[in-house]
Amino acid sequence: MKVILYIATTINGMIAKKDGNSDFVSSEDEASFNKICRNTGCVIMGRNTLEYFKSLPIESWPNTDGIHIALTSSKSLSVSHPQIYFTDSPQSALKLAEQKNKSGIVVIGGSKTWGSFMKENLVDEIYLDIEPLAFGEGMPMFIGGDFEIKLELIESKPLSPQTIQLHYRVKK
Repeated sequence: MKVILYIATTINGMIAKKDGNSDFVSSEDEASFNKICRNTGCVIMGRNTLEYFKSLPIESWPNTDGIHIALTSSKSLSVSHPQIYFTDSPQSALKLAEQKNKSGIVVIGGSKTWGSFMKENLVDEIYLDIEPLAFGEGMPMFIGGDFEIKLELIESKPLSPQTIQLHYRVKK
């Protein structure tokens, strides 16, 4: 199963402002993000990312017709999306996606979720959309993982005159 991390970041590696707000993401990034999520058909996210999407109409979720898997240890979450599943680890999320006949997944955030997939060496590819700004304080790309990975650049392309996308393969 192919595991893809999709990350929008500032030039200094912040994925959100100190308060968790990520309103800096461009419309071009959103379009690319939605296309990759919908083509893959399975999205995995952490609880905080799920909380953000819960406030949106279902048609605004990144994978309207596919499945969503939320990593959480909470047993009391309720969500109105018809195809959402809950599990507590990256391994169990991949097993669930496989049971749903998915051959690939996109991990969309946040820092702890990405860190847990990296720590367990489960990532095959990374899309990194770099937005033209920097925060002195904010939420870093990865939290909670002691890992070191080597990457091979597959492609770099502008998403707009200001935003660039880097697509990497994880060397294993």
